[in-house]
Amino acid sequence: MKTFNLSKLGYAFVPNAIPSTLMSGAAFARASRMAKRHGGLLVGGSIELSLAGVSFKPHAHAEPLHVGLRPINILTANIRSVRREFGWLTGKVVIAHRDGEFRFYCFGAKTVAAQYAKYLSLGEA
Repeated sequence: MKTFNLSKLGYAFVPNAIPSTLMSGAAFARASRMAKRHGGLLVGGSIELSLAGVSFKPHAHAEPLHVGLRPINILTANIRSVRREFGWLTGKVVIAHRDGEFRFYCFGAKTVAAQYAKYLSLGEA
């Protein structure tokens, strides 16, 4: 029986995330513009990849800065593909699933995407 467990720290794109008024004036204004323009925000947290699926849990210090953050869980049965996209400092891993896409930035994204696609038998990322 094959196993796969990988934990990464990074930033996930959370659709419909909006900044909290606990942010300071300039930071709140910038985050509000970004949320409106992109339909969500990048949120720091931990990403867990396993044969059961993918999960994202926001960092404790990120939760008060965003309204209504919740963990994200995607079951393996719903995953369609895993690929890596270019990023300047960190790469982006894109996991296409039944309800859309889950995107996160982390160091070693190329390796993460390739390994996860291989273990899920989805082919190379």
